[in-house]
Amino acid sequence: MKYLFPIVLLLLSGCEQAAEVSVADQSVRPARVYQVAQEGATINHTYVARVEAAQTVDVSFEVSGPLARMPVLEGQFVAAGDLIAALEPTDFLLAVREAEVQLKLARQDLERKSKLLNERGISRSLVDDAQALFDLSSVRLAKAREALADTRITAPFDAYIARRFIDKHVNVRAGEKIVRVHDLRELFLVASIPESLAATVSNDRLLSVDAYFDFLPDERFALEYREHVGEADAVAQTYEVTFAMPRPERWNILPGMTATLEVEISAVGGAGVAINIPTAALIADADKRFIVWIYDPQTHEVEKRVVEVGPAEGRGVTVRSGLQGGELIVATGASQLQSGMKIQVLGEPVTDL
Repeated sequence: MKYLFPIVLLLLSGCEQAAEVSVADQSVRPARVYQVAQEGATINHTYVARVEAAQTVDVSFEVSGPLARMPVLEGQFVAAGDLIAALEPTDFLLAVREAEVQLKLARQDLERKSKLLNERGISRSLVDDAQALFDLSSVRLAKAREALADTRITAPFDAYIARRFIDKHVNVRAGEKIVRVHDLRELFLVASIPESLAATVSNDRLLSVDAYFDFLPDERFALEYREHVGEADAVAQTYEVTFAMPRPERWNILPGMTATLEVEISAVGGAGVAINIPTAALIADADKRFIVWIYDPQTHEVEKRVVEVGPAEGRGVTVRSGLQGGELIVATGASQLQSGMKIQVLGEPVTDL
């Protein structure tokens, strides 16, 4: 009996503690919420681009002969009309002189026979033959002069000498590459754009395109859209898009260098406004419609709302309609909710995707 009293006291105290334990409401679920913000309805993309010249020309002679002069060096800038290379002109000068003499003889013969024709001393056919010989001699002289002019190559524009393919004092064949020149007054930046973006982004949605280089991280260069290739790369399924920029005077940016492109586009074309939300906030209902859960901070309850989804661009998911800036939506655990269910918000509403 002496042990009975302590046991009874222990049982009574245990019952008292059990009565104080409350069971948590299992219908209230913890969740994080996201605050919808429009932020100008823009989406940013980043791509790697390569620098190309506005024009690239491999210059060559149209005639053959020994190379006599090549005053340019690789990495040198030359003005339009400056001499790039020249062949030994002696043979071509002699050909011009020979054609001039033949033309002079043909002219004299034509004049003499024309005078005899007027005096009825010869037939008309002889004069016609002399006229044809004179015309042929004129053509030969023109071709000789053209060949002489072709012994000199001059810069077709203000050019940058990228590469020399041949040295002086060698015999050059017609059409053989001599020098590669770039037109660097304008630079092209070519980037490979995925097909999903190429199919949905039009020129009116392109807000801005800037480029920066790793060796100039603090400078941004504004670009203009120029053109795009109409066929996809057979392997990567991407489309090459070309942007243009003036060549900066302070920096020696050359073809073959790489840059990073920052492309800003409107989320929706025209007057529509789009909103980006976290991917986890979007689910599909039984009718295969896209919905989100709207959180009411007054009642702590959630209600579903059907939204129209746009193309996947940038971060998160683009919603074209169904949401307004400032609304709160459930960002995690959306698939476990039901209409009217209460949630307990974890922390502050998230605003960054």
